[in-house]
Amino acid sequence: MEKIKIKINGQEVEVEQGKTILQVAKELNLHIPTLCNFEPLLPQGSCRICLVEDRGKLVTSCTTQVAPNMDVKLDTPDVIASRNLILQLLFTERNHYCMYCEASGDCELQKLGYEFGLDHFEFETYERKFTVDNSHNYIVIDPNRCVLCRRCVRACSQLAGHNVLGEMNRGIDTTIIADMNVPLGESSCTSCGLCVQVCPTGAITDKRSYYFGKDIQTEEIYSNCDQCPVGCGVKIYKKKGSNFIVKIYGDFDKENEGILCKLGRYAAQFEEKPRLTSAKIKDDFGFKKIDFDGIIKTINEKMEDSVVYVDGTLFNEELSLIKKVFKDRVFSLYENEPPIESNVSIDDIKNAKDYIVIGVDLNREYGVIGSFIKRKIFSKNGRLILFDSNYNSLKNVANYVFGIDELESGLEKLKDLDSPIIIYKNLSKKEVEILNKYKNFRFFHLPFETNSIGLLKENIKHKIEKSKNIIFIGKNLQGLKDIAKESFTILFTPYETDEINKFDLLIPINDGFEREGSFYNVDGKVVNKAKVLDSKFETFDLKAILEELIKVKSL
Repeated sequence: MEKIKIKINGQEVEVEQGKTILQVAKELNLHIPTLCNFEPLLPQGSCRICLVEDRGKLVTSCTTQVAPNMDVKLDTPDVIASRNLILQLLFTERNHYCMYCEASGDCELQKLGYEFGLDHFEFETYERKFTVDNSHNYIVIDPNRCVLCRRCVRACSQLAGHNVLGEMNRGIDTTIIADMNVPLGESSCTSCGLCVQVCPTGAITDKRSYYFGKDIQTEEIYSNCDQCPVGCGVKIYKKKGSNFIVKIYGDFDKENEGILCKLGRYAAQFEEKPRLTSAKIKDDFGFKKIDFDGIIKTINEKMEDSVVYVDGTLFNEELSLIKKVFKDRVFSLYENEPPIESNVSIDDIKNAKDYIVIGVDLNREYGVIGSFIKRKIFSKNGRLILFDSNYNSLKNVANYVFGIDELESGLEKLKDLDSPIIIYKNLSKKEVEILNKYKNFRFFHLPFETNSIGLLKENIKHKIEKSKNIIFIGKNLQGLKDIAKESFTILFTPYETDEINKFDLLIPINDGFEREGSFYNVDGKVVNKAKVLDSKFETFDLKAILEELIKVKSL
């Protein structure tokens, strides 16, 4: 990149051409206040708080690129007076009574008020009464606290690719709307929650975090989501001194670029399932409680004549210990081997031009992958071809839509595409045969379970074996219907469901943020999940049980 010389606050510096004044100032550790600017988003300069002076002219530093012979001054009397005036106007328009706002203490507008020493307004407050939108399951929109920075609108389109949010009206009547001005809960919103994360005020908030803890009252824990094999980076805000998660944000420094899906941001907090709360064993009179020593004794007695079934919700460390204890008698409940191996990565998805999605609704199952594709489509830099005979929410944005039964004829029409990426979850034998005809196709397999790749790495394959004793470990229990009912059955699982009463020994294990470990994401990279919470129930650490079994076995 070509370098040029400019002056900033009287200091001559050499900078890269193409950068903005704001970017250069940050590199030089010079402070310029901002509000509408948010680094992952394209700048728009709407708030004007970042004004600086260049040769007697006021310019927005976030949108103005450096040029030769610039003489930039950051804190002239005119700059300070202009920023102060703008901030007053923002405060006097709409409802910014900080002591009544949920975002007080975390609000960027409020922090600017303290930075500028704003203790009074020179203007009469003008407040429009807008209706608060409480229709969404997880999100509240309060236009009365909005400063029209449009960070939410830009994040929804530029990052998440959803294009749900926009604006209506002009001037003081401008409001942020969803779709064609419908309540957010009735819109095409996918509940990714990115709008909440980027909002600088209390205009868009999580219902869950309402008054539950300010940022200063929380500790930040960086981890990875294990709701699906994408393994998105997350930043978890846990209330200090408590066993409570205030909110979950996406990590902008990870491959997901701050984007999360509904499950990653909200499922762990909102969608609580009934938990198995104590270990119990069945006798002639029903179930009775059993302690840790009783569990070890029972499993040890049954171990030699047993098979173990696991699912892809288990971490690498757990799978490794299970293999160490039960050797070659460990099988997967589900088929995890891809019919066609992946030969592209998430980064390739971001940069591709043509996408062929077969039989999977990315919005619903793999939301972040769906976001990467949709933002390419909306920016006119990508095309989506969809093959699906069921309802698929991507139909509205796809360039071409075919039924699954049209796969062969549809692909023949598309055979001249330049290295399209085939994105799929499941394929029939016939579909595999059809796809293998095209040598210019690239493939991206979406694993069935979070750690499907981990199962394959441990050489744990799908197979149904009969045995006197059968042990199940995991959460996805749909495959248990094929298991012999005459066996003595042991179940390690976090949840209380109707089918668990069919088992002879029930052992509650930790789940969600109660456990830590690593798993392989869709790219085959090892990612880690941190333990954040202590269990509220009488649960057992699976690894501790397995390690004790190894110890007993060696004696």
